[in-house]
Amino acid sequence: MRIYRLCRLPEHIYFKPAAADTLGQPLSFITRDMISDVYDSQLRGRKDISVCFTGHRLIPADERDQLIDSMQKVLECLYQHGYRDFISGAALGFDILAAEQVLQLRSRHPDVRLLLAIPCSSQADRWRTEDCQRYERLLYNADATYVLSRQYYVGCMQVRNRFMVDRSAICLCYLRHMKGGTMSTVAYAMEQSCPVLNLAMPDACDAFVRQLNASD
Repeated sequence: MRIYRLCRLPEHIYFKPAAADTLGQPLSFITRDMISDVYDSQLRGRKDISVCFTGHRLIPADERDQLIDSMQKVLECLYQHGYRDFISGAALGFDILAAEQVLQLRSRHPDVRLLLAIPCSSQADRWRTEDCQRYERLLYNADATYVLSRQYYVGCMQVRNRFMVDRSAICLCYLRHMKGGTMSTVAYAMEQSCPVLNLAMPDACDAFVRQLNASD
């Protein structure tokens, strides 16, 4: 049996074979209108088991290992408590790092899904080659990719951020500065009564894990 992943693009929906049987296989194709409503309803129905990410593009080198350690602990704990869908904007910095950690989680738990919310199709046009390569690997390995606009426009990043929060039960952030896109996303999540955990605070992450495990 061939396994397909859904990759949602601006004008059409493509089903692409999973990695094991992709080589040499053509993309099959149907029009977006045929299944978009059904898939949207499935996504909305999974909100209670969904987690989104938001964070800064720059991560100090001396904080990276601690951040990854906290993220891995929290992701594993969330999985053990029923969370399965993880939504990343796949932007430079924290977003890509978080998505890569989700793929590691999925290597241990195949029912995990990585969902990407791309603000515009040109998001990576000016990125460095090595960053583009990481981005392409995420696009290839994601279970679903939403490209919200064919072109960049002022405000498309904010639209993407709200798209993720609106479909999530928890927001994991890396917040060091009380301004910018990450701060505005966290503020929006709080307005929507979406719990926020700041992975930049290791003690808070440890307390979160303890509290969740104590609820068993």
